[in-house]
Amino acid sequence: MCLLLALLVLTGCGASVEPTTAPEESGAALDIPAEEPEVVPEAAPAWTMEDLEQQLAELSALGTSPDDNYRVWYEIFVYSFCDSDGDGIGDLQGVISKLDYLQELGINGIWLMPVHPSTSYHKYNVGDYYAIDPAYGTMEDMETLLDQCAQRGIRVILDLVVNHTGYDHVWFQTAAEYLRGLPAGQQPDPAACPYVEYYFFNQEGGAGYHSIEGSDWYFEGQFSPDMPDLNLDSPAVRQEIEAIMAFWLEKGAAGFRLDAAKEFFTGQVSKNVEVLSWLQQTAQALKPDAYLVAEVWEGFNSVAQYYASGITSLFNFPFANTEGKITQVLRGAGNAATVSTYATALEKADTAYRAANPDYIDAPFLSNHDVGRIAGFANREESKIKLGGAMNILMGGSCFIYYGEELGMVGSGNDPSKRAPMVWNDNRDSGTTQPPPECELPEEYPFGSLERQAEDPASIYNYYRQAIAIRKALPVISHGIPTAEAALNVGCVSAQRKTWGEETCLILMNIDNQSAQVDLSAYADWNLTASLSADGGAITLNGTMLDLPPCGVAILMPAA
Repeated sequence: MCLLLALLVLTGCGASVEPTTAPEESGAALDIPAEEPEVVPEAAPAWTMEDLEQQLAELSALGTSPDDNYRVWYEIFVYSFCDSDGDGIGDLQGVISKLDYLQELGINGIWLMPVHPSTSYHKYNVGDYYAIDPAYGTMEDMETLLDQCAQRGIRVILDLVVNHTGYDHVWFQTAAEYLRGLPAGQQPDPAACPYVEYYFFNQEGGAGYHSIEGSDWYFEGQFSPDMPDLNLDSPAVRQEIEAIMAFWLEKGAAGFRLDAAKEFFTGQVSKNVEVLSWLQQTAQALKPDAYLVAEVWEGFNSVAQYYASGITSLFNFPFANTEGKITQVLRGAGNAATVSTYATALEKADTAYRAANPDYIDAPFLSNHDVGRIAGFANREESKIKLGGAMNILMGGSCFIYYGEELGMVGSGNDPSKRAPMVWNDNRDSGTTQPPPECELPEEYPFGSLERQAEDPASIYNYYRQAIAIRKALPVISHGIPTAEAALNVGCVSAQRKTWGEETCLILMNIDNQSAQVDLSAYADWNLTASLSADGGAITLNGTMLDLPPCGVAILMPAA
């Protein structure tokens, strides 16, 4: 672990230049020339793709993460990812065609947004949990994808939408038709139509309720009239959900992303926690290593409460999105008071989550299909976009990357605009999809397509490759317990320690637009093991003095 990796500089990876020593004075004034000759500094060697690939190979040789659920997950909106058949809509064959790309990036987990038949482009109003939407392909395509991923060591989790179904789902349509036929004043009989207990029906309406056309009955649909809410207290509904989970786990899915978990029973945390507990236990009974990650779009205290359910992972919203801790710290770059809170926040969150569930796996992310992208949060500053990516990837647990973030894609505004087509090449063809309905595309993508970035070793894409490779080479980063390293967490340098069993490392980040020096006199037996430079500045350890360029990241480990 003491290998000094060559991830030191994006414009050159040669040895740092030692300061020159002034020659001794000769005492003879006439020996001093009247004019000093112009000194032209030697240019740093160019950073090449060959250098990058060599460094990635060195990282790969250093070690790999265990084959567990601490993974680098990649969220894919199939509609906008890759079109294989030219109809303008992404599909499962398109995803299959990009598995080499995902492997090269370092991805070893995929989260597929809903792939089931649906009347909407986003497919969160599911019409059939046991089928694939024809626009995306066939069940055979899905089986091929799962098989190809398994062969590559990539696990796949599916979006499990059980807060509601689609309006056109047979369960709801059967119940609605039954209610239309009920004589006035007669109450529904579950023995005659079991599906009337699958949803919430009444004759009074109310907030979030919608009329069933042709009847005097209403149904609850808090999100939309197209999304009737399921009654998760119903034993019959739970049997249905268990059967759905079993079906897909048998197909080869590794687990599920649980949509809208805090809305299972809106405003009733204890009931939501009970449902999550049941889902976790059910999944593990079906597949002991099944991975569940739930969407609980809440603040820190609420997220900690939900971990009491025993759920493996909850998306770490307090660190994500435009108001999350990572963005706050990036926007406060150069402000020591703001920067100093980052490492302590990591420690505080881990302590609270671990207290609620000692077996939890954190699920950090920067953005997803419901929010804007990090390029917007970081005001399109490339160094901050890169550093934000590193802050996410180097957090513990399972980190999640939204498709296109590795390219610095932009996207904000309405939901379709946050789910814009993946930019594979500058011409936006060869797999690039048509935009979803009402998607507002930017006039240009400021950092270029994958086609362009793949050939630039200093691109955001290749920075992500390095950050992921470091994480995978040093499992203490993903598996370790974070604590703030008070002695080094000073100025605009954020310092945290990760501890996993007998392994430990330090992660130092210069969250500033100015260079920083860190005195490591008290850490004389630590080595610079890996580093990430956002702007090409050299990250060097000269004696006990660590030089960090703006937005530079250094990982240190004890000498063997």
